[in-house]
Amino acid sequence: MKDNKIGFLKLFFLIGGGFMLFMASSCKHEGIPADQFPEVCFQTEVLPIFQNSCGTTGCHSSGGGHGYNFTDYSGIMKAITAGNADKSKAYQAITSTFQLMPPNNALPIDKRTTIRLWIEQGAKETTCGSTGSAVTTKSGTLWACYDRDIQPILMSSCAVSGCHNATTHKDGVDFSSYAKTLERIKPGNPGTSPLYNSITAKQNSDNFMPPAPYSPLSKAAIDTIYSWIKRGGLNEECASPCDTTGAINYTSHIQSIIELDCVSCHGANNPSGGIKLLTASDVQTVAKSGKLLGALNRKSGYKAMPPDYALSTCDVRQVELWINQGYN
Repeated sequence: MKDNKIGFLKLFFLIGGGFMLFMASSCKHEGIPADQFPEVCFQTEVLPIFQNSCGTTGCHSSGGGHGYNFTDYSGIMKAITAGNADKSKAYQAITSTFQLMPPNNALPIDKRTTIRLWIEQGAKETTCGSTGSAVTTKSGTLWACYDRDIQPILMSSCAVSGCHNATTHKDGVDFSSYAKTLERIKPGNPGTSPLYNSITAKQNSDNFMPPAPYSPLSKAAIDTIYSWIKRGGLNEECASPCDTTGAINYTSHIQSIIELDCVSCHGANNPSGGIKLLTASDVQTVAKSGKLLGALNRKSGYKAMPPDYALSTCDVRQVELWINQGYN
């Protein structure tokens, strides 16, 4: 972890007097896409970052450097590509290793994440209520919560044999339960949370997690952990928005279930069991074979999916209704 300088050792097995690097095969759980989180509030969360760190006198205030004015929404938007942080000049500047902005004083990772989430959500000029969160959120908004979103990420990337499971607990760190995970976060403050700092540290540094040969967490997984900690790192009941009335269709009901809970194992590269679930056609083919519902219902004779946890009754029922209604 960043604050505690916890190092992660590569996992080796002693075979025949030599060492062989053990490549983990566990599936990655990608987390919630940015646009499904409650909207980041421009007024109270994003604007102050730009005003205090970039839109200062002599830098990017009115009539400032390179023609950019980062003191108001219209000026900031000249350096933003809504929906795509990586193509936004402002985001490129605050994450650059060559011409970092602000100069010689990088923004903390939690502030950079706030800006990225805001851009990925459409970079709207949201007005905020008394709680400081955006007044308007899209239908289907999700709160990141532990058992549905955080535990699957940690179980597939951190709480694995040889690292931070209940048996190994490398360096005294165990991510196999909520209570143990809570020891590695500062509720409400991702920037001072050892868990968050380790997954956003520079790759190849001693405190970066997951270490090689494991793949880094995806942006969606990092954002999910960030949002969960920001909201307080709670262990609350967290049912997904779920509707089992009327017509059930792939785009509105099934796609998000597949993307959040299945694609991490059944994506394009070496899909588990040779089963790919990237498109509606892929999912329809597997559903027609009976394998999809059999796995989700964890029936005898089928490999339970997802392997580490069961989908909610409502999610499984949506899949069942989608099948019964003709795979539309």
